[in-house]
Amino acid sequence: MSKSIEVKLNSDPDEVVARARIAARDNGVSFEGDGQTGHFAGHGIEGSYLIFEDTLSLQISKKPFIMPWGLIESSLRKFFA
Repeated sequence: MSKSIEVKLNSDPDEVVARARIAARDNGVSFEGDGQTGHFAGHGIEGSYLIFEDTLSLQISKKPFIMPWGLIESSLRKFFA
């Protein structure tokens, strides 16, 4: 089961990705990408992102069965904050 999440960005996409890369490293998450597109995986969650203008679109392709979508969404919003 997959899910899409959209987030309005409040800062430059390259800055958002730079912060996400640091957060990924600090939390043991694999992160590859740039200010336009990329993917991430860790703790049973896998997904990709696409940035167009001021909108970040996240596509979650894999998650642990017992983890609720709400928790994943709030965590990813913080991750890309």
